[in-house]
Amino acid sequence: MKEQILAYMQEHGLSQATAAKLIGIGESTFSRYLSGNYPNPETIERKITDLLEKEELRHTSFGIQDIPFAVTSISEQVMQTLEYARIKRNISVIYGDAGIGKTRTMREWAKGKTDVIRVTASPALGNPKSFFKLLGRELKTMKSGCIDDLYMDLCDRLSGSDKMIIIDEAQHLKLTTLENLRGIQETANIAVVLIGNEMIYSKMVGRQQAEFAQLFSRIGWRKHLLTDQFVPADVKRVFGSQDEETLDLLLDICHSKYGLRGAVYVYSNASNNGDVSAKGIRAMARTMGISV
Repeated sequence: MKEQILAYMQEHGLSQATAAKLIGIGESTFSRYLSGNYPNPETIERKITDLLEKEELRHTSFGIQDIPFAVTSISEQVMQTLEYARIKRNISVIYGDAGIGKTRTMREWAKGKTDVIRVTASPALGNPKSFFKLLGRELKTMKSGCIDDLYMDLCDRLSGSDKMIIIDEAQHLKLTTLENLRGIQETANIAVVLIGNEMIYSKMVGRQQAEFAQLFSRIGWRKHLLTDQFVPADVKRVFGSQDEETLDLLLDICHSKYGLRGAVYVYSNASNNGDVSAKGIRAMARTMGISV
């Protein structure tokens, strides 16, 4: 068992600390086990067995990660917007339906770009202080203090850096957080891109339009993306050479509220079920509660 976990660590480039966390034990306990000084190694080996068995099952099953990233007509628009914001150093908004590939495309686009900072907002991190602590962690600045200290520290760190900040799930940010972000963007002269669902944009043009006017007037580019913008060529790029009926079914799912993400999950589950024909796709979609 010791040889197996060491081989697993070497294969995946894991440190003792990372491996111990995966197993569910402390690093010192794991170190004692590896050196043969742990008094009850059977309890640890049961945990190691569970970890290795899970990994084996993951490798033998088809998952969404096995479908390589493909540039769709929607992802092209996301990339163009990101690049425009990066060059112009403005505030841009990418918003629209869930499951159309906004986040996946952003991650692919950002790979290898040392000037891009990516953070994901959440309801728990929507207020200014919480969000700026998150942003400060990514930038390795101070993580505590009053909101004004955090704000000034971020301005100092970002000014002259030519950085780009991409905020996913930006609909969770409160008005005061967005206004403070606008101030940082103007002070530091950097690019800020907000990615989210319809809510992030409707906040600015709906009932709260007056409150958001300052931010709204400074948006350099807006990109609205919907599931019905997928075209047949997109499905072929993502799923490869399938028969026309299968591709039509997958396109129907892409056009539904489940989007491309839903189509990928249906295809992945159908693959694990051993049938990615039109019949298999339709049956799996029905099992998952997706009407096609």
